[in-house]
Amino acid sequence: MKPVSLHDLSRFRGELMGVAMLAVMMFHVGFTRHDTFWFCVNRCGNVGVDMFLFLSGIGLWYAWTKAPSLGEGWGRLPLFYRRRFQRIYPAWLMLSSLYYIPLYIKGKFTLWQTVGNVLIGWRLWSGFVDEFWFIPMILVFYLVAPFYMKLIQNRPVWRWLPLVAMVFCVLLQYWKPLNTSLGHLEILFSRVPIFLLGINAGLWVKEERQLPADALWLLLLTFVLSLGVCVNFENGLRGRFPLFLERMVYIPLSMSALLLLSRAFSRAPQWLLKTLAFVGSLSLELYLVHVNFVLKYLRPLDLGFWLTLLLMTAASLALAWLVHRLLSLLIKQ
Repeated sequence: MKPVSLHDLSRFRGELMGVAMLAVMMFHVGFTRHDTFWFCVNRCGNVGVDMFLFLSGIGLWYAWTKAPSLGEGWGRLPLFYRRRFQRIYPAWLMLSSLYYIPLYIKGKFTLWQTVGNVLIGWRLWSGFVDEFWFIPMILVFYLVAPFYMKLIQNRPVWRWLPLVAMVFCVLLQYWKPLNTSLGHLEILFSRVPIFLLGINAGLWVKEERQLPADALWLLLLTFVLSLGVCVNFENGLRGRFPLFLERMVYIPLSMSALLLLSRAFSRAPQWLLKTLAFVGSLSLELYLVHVNFVLKYLRPLDLGFWLTLLLMTAASLALAWLVHRLLSLLIKQ
Protein backbone atom coordinates (compact mmCIF):
# COMPACT_ATOMS: atom_id res chain seq x y z
CA MET A 1 0.00 0.00 0.00
CA LYS A 2 1.07 3.55 -0.68
CA PRO A 3 1.53 6.10 2.13
CA VAL A 4 -1.44 8.34 2.92
CA SER A 5 -0.66 11.73 1.39
CA LEU A 6 -1.95 14.70 3.40
CA HIS A 7 -1.39 16.91 0.36
CA ASP A 8 -4.35 15.17 -1.30
CA LEU A 9 -6.57 17.21 1.05
CA SER A 10 -5.42 20.28 -0.88
CA ARG A 11 -5.21 18.56 -4.26
CA PHE A 12 -8.85 17.48 -4.04
CA ARG A 13 -10.11 20.32 -1.84
CA GLY A 14 -12.80 21.40 -4.31
CA GLU A 15 -14.07 17.84 -4.74
CA LEU A 16 -14.14 17.27 -0.98
CA MET A 17 -16.09 20.49 -0.48
CA GLY A 18 -18.54 19.19 -3.05
CA VAL A 19 -19.02 16.01 -1.03
CA ALA A 20 -19.49 18.05 2.16
CA MET A 21 -22.11 20.25 0.50
CA LEU A 22 -24.02 17.28 -0.89
CA ALA A 23 -24.02 15.69 2.59
CA VAL A 24 -25.53 18.85 4.08
CA MET A 25 -28.17 19.00 1.35
CA MET A 26 -29.13 15.37 2.00
CA PHE A 27 -29.40 16.13 5.69
CA HIS A 28 -31.80 19.00 5.02
CA VAL A 29 -34.13 16.99 2.78
CA GLY A 30 -35.47 15.17 5.83
CA PHE A 31 -38.37 12.67 5.62
CA THR A 32 -38.90 9.99 8.25
CA ARG A 33 -37.63 6.44 7.86
CA HIS A 34 -36.12 3.91 10.21
CA ASP A 35 -33.21 1.89 8.90
CA THR A 36 -29.44 2.04 9.28
CA PHE A 37 -28.78 3.10 5.69
CA TRP A 38 -31.15 6.02 6.13
CA PHE A 39 -29.31 7.28 9.18
CA CYS A 40 -25.95 6.89 7.44
CA VAL A 41 -26.82 8.92 4.33
CA ASN A 42 -29.33 11.35 5.76
CA ARG A 43 -29.35 12.01 9.49
CA CYS A 44 -25.53 11.92 9.80
CA GLY A 45 -25.15 14.22 6.79
CA ASN A 46 -24.79 17.11 9.21
CA VAL A 47 -21.12 16.08 9.44
CA GLY A 48 -20.70 17.91 6.13
CA VAL A 49 -20.52 21.14 8.14
CA ASP A 50 -17.50 19.84 10.04
CA MET A 51 -15.86 18.57 6.86
CA PHE A 52 -16.27 21.99 5.32
CA LEU A 53 -14.82 23.74 8.39
CA PHE A 54 -11.77 21.46 8.44
CA LEU A 55 -11.11 22.15 4.75
CA SER A 56 -11.68 25.86 5.30
CA GLY A 57 -9.07 25.87 8.04
CA ILE A 58 -6.55 24.28 5.67
CA GLY A 59 -7.38 26.83 2.99
CA LEU A 60 -6.95 29.72 5.41
CA TRP A 61 -3.47 28.51 6.35
CA TYR A 62 -2.52 28.48 2.67
CA ALA A 63 -3.95 31.96 2.16
CA TRP A 64 -2.18 33.33 5.23
CA THR A 65 1.28 31.89 4.50
CA LYS A 66 1.65 31.76 0.72
CA ALA A 67 1.86 35.44 -0.31
CA PRO A 68 5.33 36.83 0.50
CA SER A 69 4.63 39.95 -1.59
CA LEU A 70 2.09 41.03 0.99
CA GLY A 71 4.79 41.40 3.63
CA GLU A 72 5.27 39.59 6.89
CA GLY A 73 3.20 39.68 10.07
CA TRP A 74 0.03 41.73 10.13
CA GLY A 75 0.74 43.57 6.87
CA ARG A 76 -1.33 41.07 4.94
CA LEU A 77 -4.34 41.28 7.26
CA PRO A 78 -6.43 43.84 5.28
CA LEU A 79 -6.08 41.87 2.05
CA PHE A 80 -6.82 38.60 3.87
CA TYR A 81 -10.08 40.03 5.23
CA ARG A 82 -11.03 41.67 1.95
CA ARG A 83 -10.74 38.44 0.01
CA ARG A 84 -12.87 36.54 2.54
CA PHE A 85 -15.37 39.41 2.60
CA GLN A 86 -15.68 39.58 -1.18
CA ARG A 87 -16.29 35.84 -1.44
CA ILE A 88 -18.90 35.53 1.29
CA TYR A 89 -20.63 38.76 2.20
CA PRO A 90 -22.12 39.88 -1.18
CA ALA A 91 -23.84 36.51 -1.62
CA TRP A 92 -25.00 36.58 1.99
CA LEU A 93 -26.29 40.16 1.71
CA MET A 94 -28.18 39.44 -1.51
CA LEU A 95 -29.87 36.20 -0.46
CA SER A 96 -30.52 37.11 3.16
CA SER A 97 -32.25 40.26 1.92
CA LEU A 98 -34.40 38.23 -0.45
CA TYR A 99 -35.35 35.96 2.45
CA TYR A 100 -35.78 38.29 5.43
CA ILE A 101 -37.32 41.37 3.78
CA PRO A 102 -40.45 39.50 2.60
CA LEU A 103 -40.82 38.14 6.14
CA TYR A 104 -40.60 41.70 7.46
CA ILE A 105 -43.35 42.75 5.05
CA LYS A 106 -45.50 39.90 6.38
CA GLY A 107 -44.92 41.15 9.92
CA LYS A 108 -42.72 38.25 11.07
CA PHE A 109 -39.88 40.58 12.14
CA THR A 110 -39.54 44.18 13.23
CA LEU A 111 -37.53 46.62 11.13
CA TRP A 112 -34.51 46.45 13.44
CA GLN A 113 -34.66 42.65 13.60
CA THR A 114 -34.71 42.54 9.82
CA VAL A 115 -31.75 44.90 9.52
CA GLY A 116 -29.82 42.82 12.07
CA ASN A 117 -30.73 39.56 10.35
CA VAL A 118 -29.61 40.84 6.95
CA LEU A 119 -26.40 42.53 8.04
CA ILE A 120 -24.99 40.23 10.75
CA GLY A 121 -27.28 37.20 11.02
CA TRP A 122 -28.84 38.40 14.25
CA ARG A 123 -31.05 35.30 14.45
CA LEU A 124 -28.03 33.19 15.37
CA TRP A 125 -26.67 35.60 17.98
CA SER A 126 -30.08 35.92 19.62
CA GLY A 127 -30.44 32.16 19.99
CA PHE A 128 -32.55 31.12 16.98
CA VAL A 129 -30.90 28.69 14.58
CA ASP A 130 -32.38 28.91 11.09
CA GLU A 131 -31.04 27.69 7.75
CA PHE A 132 -28.67 30.69 7.45
CA TRP A 133 -26.82 30.15 10.75
CA PHE A 134 -23.59 28.92 9.19
CA ILE A 135 -22.65 32.15 7.41
CA PRO A 136 -22.50 34.51 10.42
CA MET A 137 -20.59 31.77 12.27
CA ILE A 138 -17.97 31.31 9.55
CA LEU A 139 -17.51 35.06 9.23
CA VAL A 140 -16.63 35.22 12.93
CA PHE A 141 -14.27 32.26 12.51
CA TYR A 142 -12.55 34.03 9.61
CA LEU A 143 -12.32 37.19 11.68
CA VAL A 144 -10.35 35.51 14.49
CA ALA A 145 -8.42 32.99 12.36
CA PRO A 146 -5.43 35.28 11.59
CA PHE A 147 -4.82 35.81 15.29
CA TYR A 148 -4.73 32.05 15.89
CA MET A 149 -2.48 31.47 12.87
CA LYS A 150 -0.07 34.16 14.00
CA LEU A 151 -0.13 32.68 17.50
CA ILE A 152 0.82 29.17 16.42
CA GLN A 153 3.49 30.52 14.09
CA ASN A 154 5.18 32.26 17.02
CA ARG A 155 4.20 29.80 19.77
CA PRO A 156 3.70 26.31 18.25
CA VAL A 157 2.66 24.85 21.61
CA TRP A 158 -0.67 26.64 21.20
CA ARG A 159 -1.54 24.14 18.47
CA TRP A 160 -3.04 22.15 21.38
CA LEU A 161 -5.74 24.80 21.74
CA PRO A 162 -8.38 22.60 19.98
CA LEU A 163 -8.30 20.31 23.02
CA VAL A 164 -9.07 23.29 25.25
CA ALA A 165 -11.94 24.18 22.91
CA MET A 166 -13.35 20.66 23.37
CA VAL A 167 -13.18 20.95 27.15
CA PHE A 168 -14.91 24.34 26.88
CA CYS A 169 -17.82 22.65 25.07
CA VAL A 170 -18.30 20.32 28.04
CA LEU A 171 -18.09 23.27 30.41
CA LEU A 172 -20.60 25.19 28.30
CA GLN A 173 -23.08 22.35 28.60
CA TYR A 174 -22.80 21.64 32.30
CA TRP A 175 -21.63 24.81 34.08
CA LYS A 176 -24.87 26.68 34.63
CA PRO A 177 -23.58 30.30 34.65
CA LEU A 178 -21.79 29.75 31.35
CA ASN A 179 -24.68 27.82 29.88
CA THR A 180 -27.12 30.58 30.82
CA SER A 181 -25.06 33.28 29.13
CA LEU A 182 -23.67 31.44 26.08
CA GLY A 183 -25.56 28.16 25.86
CA HIS A 184 -27.62 29.40 22.90
CA LEU A 185 -24.38 29.50 20.87
CA GLU A 186 -23.53 25.84 21.45
CA ILE A 187 -23.85 25.16 17.71
CA LEU A 188 -20.99 27.63 17.17
CA PHE A 189 -18.66 26.68 20.03
CA SER A 190 -18.93 22.96 19.28
CA ARG A 191 -17.52 23.65 15.79
CA VAL A 192 -14.47 25.61 17.01
CA PRO A 193 -12.25 22.50 17.60
CA ILE A 194 -12.60 21.12 14.06
CA PHE A 195 -11.94 24.55 12.54
CA LEU A 196 -8.76 25.01 14.59
CA LEU A 197 -7.66 21.47 13.73
CA GLY A 198 -8.04 22.35 10.05
CA ILE A 199 -5.73 25.32 10.50
CA ASN A 200 -3.27 23.10 12.37
CA ALA A 201 -3.34 20.56 9.55
CA GLY A 202 -2.66 23.27 6.98
CA LEU A 203 1.06 23.21 7.75
CA TRP A 204 1.33 19.45 7.23
CA VAL A 205 -0.77 19.58 4.08
CA LYS A 206 1.31 22.41 2.62
CA GLU A 207 4.55 20.57 3.44
CA GLU A 208 3.09 17.50 1.68
CA ARG A 209 3.69 15.23 4.64
CA GLN A 210 2.67 11.59 4.45
CA LEU A 211 1.31 9.07 6.90
CA PRO A 212 2.74 5.53 6.73
CA ALA A 213 0.77 3.07 4.64
CA ASP A 214 -0.53 1.15 7.64
CA ALA A 215 -2.19 4.36 8.89
CA LEU A 216 -4.93 3.51 6.40
CA TRP A 217 -6.20 0.82 8.79
CA LEU A 218 -6.29 3.33 11.63
CA LEU A 219 -8.29 5.74 9.46
CA LEU A 220 -10.75 2.97 8.55
CA LEU A 221 -11.14 1.98 12.20
CA THR A 222 -11.69 5.62 13.22
CA PHE A 223 -14.26 6.12 10.47
CA VAL A 224 -16.22 2.94 11.23
CA LEU A 225 -16.30 3.49 14.99
CA SER A 226 -17.23 7.18 14.84
CA LEU A 227 -19.87 6.56 12.17
CA GLY A 228 -21.28 3.74 14.27
CA VAL A 229 -21.56 6.05 17.27
CA CYS A 230 -23.33 8.74 15.23
CA VAL A 231 -25.74 6.25 13.66
CA ASN A 232 -26.56 4.89 17.11
CA PHE A 233 -27.11 8.43 18.42
CA GLU A 234 -29.49 9.25 15.58
CA ASN A 235 -31.25 5.90 15.52
CA GLY A 236 -33.48 6.28 18.56
CA LEU A 237 -31.37 8.40 20.94
CA ARG A 238 -32.05 11.82 19.44
CA GLY A 239 -33.23 14.15 22.19
CA ARG A 240 -31.73 11.99 24.96
CA PHE A 241 -28.19 13.41 24.83
CA PRO A 242 -26.72 16.94 24.52
CA LEU A 243 -26.03 17.75 20.87
CA PHE A 244 -22.46 18.84 21.50
CA LEU A 245 -21.61 15.21 22.30
CA GLU A 246 -22.37 14.03 18.78
CA ARG A 247 -20.52 17.02 17.35
CA MET A 248 -17.42 15.94 19.25
CA VAL A 249 -17.70 12.57 17.49
CA TYR A 250 -18.04 14.44 14.19
CA ILE A 251 -14.40 15.51 14.61
CA PRO A 252 -12.80 12.06 14.07
CA LEU A 253 -15.59 11.14 11.64
CA SER A 254 -15.00 14.13 9.37
CA MET A 255 -11.20 13.97 9.48
CA SER A 256 -11.05 10.25 8.73
CA ALA A 257 -13.69 10.55 6.01
CA LEU A 258 -11.81 13.36 4.27
CA LEU A 259 -8.52 11.46 4.30
CA LEU A 260 -10.14 8.28 3.00
CA LEU A 261 -12.04 10.18 0.30
CA SER A 262 -8.94 12.08 -0.82
CA ARG A 263 -7.12 8.77 -1.19
CA ALA A 264 -10.02 7.28 -3.16
CA PHE A 265 -10.19 10.35 -5.43
CA SER A 266 -6.69 9.64 -6.75
CA ARG A 267 -8.28 6.72 -8.64
CA ALA A 268 -11.70 8.21 -9.32
CA PRO A 269 -12.88 8.92 -12.89
CA GLN A 270 -12.44 12.47 -14.15
CA TRP A 271 -16.14 13.04 -14.75
CA LEU A 272 -16.85 12.39 -11.08
CA LEU A 273 -14.06 14.66 -9.91
CA LYS A 274 -15.16 17.48 -12.21
CA THR A 275 -18.76 17.15 -11.05
CA LEU A 276 -17.82 17.27 -7.38
CA ALA A 277 -15.41 20.15 -7.97
CA PHE A 278 -18.19 22.09 -9.70
CA VAL A 279 -20.47 21.51 -6.71
CA GLY A 280 -17.65 22.55 -4.38
CA SER A 281 -17.03 25.77 -6.30
CA LEU A 282 -20.66 26.77 -5.66
CA SER A 283 -20.83 25.55 -2.06
CA LEU A 284 -21.51 29.01 -0.61
CA GLU A 285 -24.32 29.80 -3.00
CA LEU A 286 -25.73 26.28 -2.72
CA TYR A 287 -25.88 26.57 1.04
CA LEU A 288 -27.75 29.86 0.82
CA VAL A 289 -30.31 28.84 -1.81
CA HIS A 290 -31.08 25.15 -1.40
CA VAL A 291 -33.38 25.28 1.66
CA ASN A 292 -35.18 28.62 1.61
CA PHE A 293 -35.42 29.10 -2.14
CA VAL A 294 -35.81 25.54 -3.46
CA LEU A 295 -36.54 22.89 -0.84
CA LYS A 296 -39.37 24.84 0.84
CA TYR A 297 -41.33 24.57 -2.41
CA LEU A 298 -40.58 20.87 -2.95
CA ARG A 299 -41.41 19.59 0.53
CA PRO A 300 -45.20 20.14 0.23
CA LEU A 301 -45.22 17.93 -2.89
CA ASP A 302 -44.22 14.90 -0.76
CA LEU A 303 -42.21 13.30 -3.58
CA GLY A 304 -40.11 11.08 -1.35
CA PHE A 305 -36.49 11.44 -0.33
CA TRP A 306 -34.57 10.56 -3.50
CA LEU A 307 -36.76 12.41 -6.01
CA THR A 308 -36.86 15.47 -3.74
CA LEU A 309 -33.07 15.32 -3.38
CA LEU A 310 -32.56 15.02 -7.14
CA LEU A 311 -34.89 17.90 -7.99
CA MET A 312 -33.51 20.07 -5.19
CA THR A 313 -29.92 19.46 -6.26
CA ALA A 314 -30.60 20.22 -9.92
CA ALA A 315 -32.60 23.37 -9.22
CA SER A 316 -30.19 24.57 -6.53
CA LEU A 317 -27.18 24.12 -8.79
CA ALA A 318 -28.80 26.16 -11.53
CA LEU A 319 -29.85 28.92 -9.15
CA ALA A 320 -26.49 28.92 -7.33
CA TRP A 321 -24.62 29.23 -10.63
CA LEU A 322 -26.77 32.19 -11.67
CA VAL A 323 -26.17 33.92 -8.33
CA HIS A 324 -22.43 33.24 -8.56
CA ARG A 325 -22.19 34.65 -12.09
CA LEU A 326 -24.25 37.71 -11.27
CA LEU A 327 -22.21 38.54 -8.17
CA SER A 328 -18.94 37.95 -10.04
CA LEU A 329 -19.95 40.51 -12.65
CA LEU A 330 -21.07 43.02 -10.03
CA ILE A 331 -17.89 42.66 -7.98
CA LYS A 332 -15.69 43.11 -11.07
CA GLN A 333 -17.53 46.31 -11.92
